[in-house]
Amino acid sequence: MTRAYFTAATCAISLYIPLRVTPSSKSFSNKNSVLKNCLFTNTNTNTSQITIWNKQIGINSMSFKTRLTSSEIFLLKLTPRVKSILIGLILSDGWIQKRGHWNPRIGFKQSIKNFPYLWYIYKDLAYLCSGLPMGAKTVTRGKIFYSVFLQTRQLASLNEIFNLFYLTINAKIIKTVKQELFFYMDYIVLANWIMGDGSKRNKGLVLCTDNFSLQEVVLLVNILILKFDINPTIQKEKKFFRIYINEKSLMKIKPFILPYFVEHFLYKIN
Repeated sequence: MTRAYFTAATCAISLYIPLRVTPSSKSFSNKNSVLKNCLFTNTNTNTSQITIWNKQIGINSMSFKTRLTSSEIFLLKLTPRVKSILIGLILSDGWIQKRGHWNPRIGFKQSIKNFPYLWYIYKDLAYLCSGLPMGAKTVTRGKIFYSVFLQTRQLASLNEIFNLFYLTINAKIIKTVKQELFFYMDYIVLANWIMGDGSKRNKGLVLCTDNFSLQEVVLLVNILILKFDINPTIQKEKKFFRIYINEKSLMKIKPFILPYFVEHFLYKIN
C-alpha cells in the first residue's frame, strides 16, 4: 500500500490523512489530472474521498501506530477544523500537559454517559492519537464514577494551542485567556465550548468559566460580543464568574453552531 499526503496551498484543503492512490493509465504530467485520474481512499474505509478543511477526517491508520517515524510526526499538522475543536475543548474541560522542553499533549475527559460526544470529537482527533479513548474509574465520597478520556500524542503542532492558553511564570505553567483568542474564535470553537462546559439555564445557557479570573471572563465576553454580535452577561455564582447567554442571543447563534453539535447535547440549545 502506498501512502500519499495531499495538500493544496491554493484552495481550502488542509489535511493529514493516509491515502491510497490508484493511478489511471493516463499521464501524471498535468497536475489537474492527478485529481481527476486518481482514486483517493482512506486506508481504513472503503469510501473514495478527500477531506475538506472543515469536514471530519475520520479514524485512520495513524490512530493505531504506537510509534511514528520523524517524517510522520512532522506531517501531523492541525487542520482549521481540528484547531477549532481543540480550542473549544481547552475552553471547557480539556487540558494541556507539557513537561520541560517536550512537546505538549492535549487530553479531554467526559462522564461515561457523555461517551457519544467524546467519540464524536475523537473521529476528528484520532489521527493525533496513538490509540482509542480509554476508560477510567474514580471514587468520590464513597461513590464510583466512570469516565472516558482521550489523549493526543506529544506533538510540535500543538505548541500553537499551548501558547494561546498558557503562560510560564517562575517555572510554573498557568492557564489563562489571551487577547489572541479573538482571531481563533469561530462557531466550531463555540459549539464545542458549549457542549463541553455549557448548561441549559431557563431559555438560555450558562458557560461555566470557573477556572478563569473575572478579568479573563470579561475578555471572553468581549470576544463573544465582537465575533458573534450577541449580548452575553456575567453572573456570579458563589465565588465563580460565569457567562450567561440569553434566549435572544442563543437563537441568533443557534443556526451556525447546530451543524457542529452532536445529537446527545442538542438539549443544551433547544
